[in-house]
Amino acid sequence: MKLKESIPSNSIKIIELYNKILSETLVIRPSFQRKLVWKKQHKYHFIETILMNFPFPEIYIASSQIDIENLTAQEIVVDGQQRLSTIMDYIRGVNDFKQQSRVTSFDKLSIEEKKDFLNYLVTVRDLKNMEYEAIKEVFERINSTEYCLNQVEKNNAIYGDGEFTVYCKQIIDEEYNPTDKETEVVINPDIKMRFNNFFCGNDIFSKNDIARMYDLQYAMLISATILEGGYFGRSSKIKDYMEQYNATFEKVGYVTSKLLQSINLISSIKLEKGSYWFNQANLFTLIIEFSKLSEEKIFNLNIRLLEAELLELENKVDIYFMADNEEDLKYITTEEQKYFEVARQGSHEKSAREYRAMVLTQIINKCLENKNQESVEINPTLFDSLLDYAILIPTENGLNKSIMDATFPTRDFLKTNTIHDYDIQEKGPDKKVIIRASYLTEQKNEETEISMYKANHRGDARIWIKNLRTYASPFDSIALLFYKNSIYIINTSKDKIENAIKYINR
Repeated sequence: MKLKESIPSNSIKIIELYNKILSETLVIRPSFQRKLVWKKQHKYHFIETILMNFPFPEIYIASSQIDIENLTAQEIVVDGQQRLSTIMDYIRGVNDFKQQSRVTSFDKLSIEEKKDFLNYLVTVRDLKNMEYEAIKEVFERINSTEYCLNQVEKNNAIYGDGEFTVYCKQIIDEEYNPTDKETEVVINPDIKMRFNNFFCGNDIFSKNDIARMYDLQYAMLISATILEGGYFGRSSKIKDYMEQYNATFEKVGYVTSKLLQSINLISSIKLEKGSYWFNQANLFTLIIEFSKLSEEKIFNLNIRLLEAELLELENKVDIYFMADNEEDLKYITTEEQKYFEVARQGSHEKSAREYRAMVLTQIINKCLENKNQESVEINPTLFDSLLDYAILIPTENGLNKSIMDATFPTRDFLKTNTIHDYDIQEKGPDKKVIIRASYLTEQKNEETEISMYKANHRGDARIWIKNLRTYASPFDSIALLFYKNSIYIINTSKDKIENAIKYINR
């Protein structure tokens, strides 16, 4: 495609550009523009350039649409987003210019200095009514070097308004809300909020990830893998699906239902922010493997045991990378060690993704086999007052090492009943809190102790019940009951609650 004529340049004052942006007659960020990537230092240096009256590279704009009713025309910035955004922030004193001493704030400039700044002439090339495809071509060629654009930014420049890309943008961008006039894949607002809360609320992406559109690439990788039905290396299939579903995306309902299924399941596990499982590689595996589960398997899945197994593997990763000798690795299998390595190195390769999937599948199958050990039903009529409870499921490793994770439901149970608050507890076993409790069986009431502490390294909440190894087997369901200001422990895998509670206060 050859342009019919050259594109002349003209000069526009900063004050004119500023007012155009404020009035929204000039749109700073169209769909093909990359997100802001400048660091503070870049912004300060750029403002200094203007204050010193030095030139900077030209800006490209193009006509977008005409409002016949209001007799207004709208233009878009083809190239120059970062420069114009920096100018806007500087004049308004916001974002990186709110509190800084690197350059003189705009409001502290003298009247003459302000006039000079606002009258600074910016070189602008106006593409006018150029075809949209040609505009994108101009943008791509202006930013044709690897230094300027990464692969996802290049793909976005070409397919940014395609249906597949528009769908994925909605998943991870709270502020991106296209209308049904712009796309056929508008996500239901409630579902979009659930997606956004999950991906944005769990600190999955860094500021740089978001700036360079790696969050978008992640959403497209998940969607493409769900569509593919299996793993592939790196991002090799993403562009294929961007092309295939550029005009229409007829499988949007399928992807949405599978992704929603995974997110709901992960949310029910109640992982902590900063959890090992919110690492991008691990979370990707969780989402994909959970999306493959049938409704029957989800129904038969022991959620609390799944939570316990995932937290145990998370604890092992710290032990693995901090181990000083072979004895420390005694309870970490070869498979688990390899998992930690492929999650850290070469995590984007197909073989690494498949290996992580295999380990997670084994955990899921274990939790399906032990479904019945989760069922604990409390009949309130058995008590004169409300009985509160929480469920603990000890793993084999946990029993051997006399340690269990205090999962979210357990911590909430302890906090709600003013028994113990992990949130205010200091780290380290020497800061442990010990409370008295009682084992209840169908034959007796036996006194014991519960110790609670936070691990030294990350501060993981831990709990242990004295003599639990003689009282429970791996994967048994242990109910902590709170009744009349006392804690009672019942192994519901071996004893019926209605029979065991007869021994309360005996």
